Amino acid sequence: MSRRIAIAAAALVAAVAVVLGVRHLTGPKPGLPAVGSVIPAAQRPAAPDISGTTLTGTRLSLTRLRGAPVVINFWGSWCGPCQAEAPALARAARDARRLGVHFVGIDVRDNPSAGLAFEQGHHVPYPSLSDPDSLVAARFGPLAPTATPATYILDARGRIAWAYFGRITYSQLEPAVLRVARP
Repeated sequence: MSRRIAIAAAALVAAVAVVLGVRHLTGPKPGLPAVGSVIPAAQRPAAPDISGTTLTGTRLSLTRLRGAPVVINFWGSWCGPCQAEAPALARAARDARRLGVHFVGIDVRDNPSAGLAFEQGHHVPYPSLSDPDSLVAARFGPLAPTATPATYILDARGRIAWAYFGRITYSQLEPAVLRVARP
């Protein structure tokens, strides 16, 4: 009888830990008034200046993209949810091109050759910065992603207009891109 109680208690503790972990990953972050919703312009926090070397070896600076919305996706080739969301991001990037929206990937905790193979295998139509030590992610400070994948939309002024932590679908991303691109 006491063994059954101990097993039930352990299962309950594990279930609570899973629920709290999911809430931590998907819930609001300090400084972000809402996760998964477009943030009102007056409440948008500034995004950090991001620059680095892409997986193909060219230099990229997000400050050069100011004046247009930018979707930033943190991913890794080793990440199952990142693999699952790659087609949705590629489709959204192709569809948003006509609106002047740029997409940039941040390949975190990854070998650049594995990241490049991932991009080629998933037909990713936008550049990705190599960030093997998560230094780009750390620049977001308290707004940094705590896990991958994570997606941010910056408005034309370089402010965080939308954020989502976890696997994204086209039906989640596309309306947010439209709302930020057409204020």
